[in-house]
Amino acid sequence: MFSGGNIAFTLIELLVVIAIIAILAAIAFPIIKSVTRTAKSAEAVSNLRQIGAMVASYGGENNNRIPCYIDWGAYGGKPPALLFFQRTLAEYAGYKYGQSPRTAMRPLPDCFYDPCVDGNPLPQHPMGAFGVNAAILPGADECLLRFGSKVGVPVSSISRPNGKVICSSAVEGNWSSSWYFDGKGFAENGYSLTTGPQPRNAGGAASLFVDGHVEKLNVINMDQATRRRYFLPDP
Repeated sequence: MFSGGNIAFTLIELLVVIAIIAILAAIAFPIIKSVTRTAKSAEAVSNLRQIGAMVASYGGENNNRIPCYIDWGAYGGKPPALLFFQRTLAEYAGYKYGQSPRTAMRPLPDCFYDPCVDGNPLPQHPMGAFGVNAAILPGADECLLRFGSKVGVPVSSISRPNGKVICSSAVEGNWSSSWYFDGKGFAENGYSLTTGPQPRNAGGAASLFVDGHVEKLNVINMDQATRRRYFLPDP
């Protein structure tokens, strides 16, 4: 209706407008959320590809080897003496590490962290969100025992480099992500909410393979034969 030359709305008209806005918001919110999730998933895949490029570059100057995973025993108040995956790659790429994980929440380059981890209620692990598969890349001492060097695992010792996962979006207790996971445990026992590879990257677990390619794997429904083929070294 018109009043004093100004447009006035009845209560019913205002309620209709509010209802329309609420409906549009309800439709838009899931779309925005989906787009955001997809964008973060793409960034996670990009981060893993950067890690894969570091692995390839490191291997090119170290007899085609992949660094071992971390040994926390190296942090007993002494300078770290053992090579491990994340720090070795970061320093090799020219990053100045400089801080122990005990004093810095994110001491590594951004590519080691997963944008799909929102930190609620638990933060990302200081050493990263893409866990190293210890079944393929063992600790430094075991690496020395098996391959004669702590420099890393020879790619030549890994059958089907395009079919073995060395790093994946993992999780562990007390953290919303992980720098490490037990590939053998996952292969034998399957998916868990609290350990191992996690489908947080738009429904799949972003995973880096030995040959450098990245896939999002359906770890929830993956059968045992496939888990063993991807996450365990061949006998």
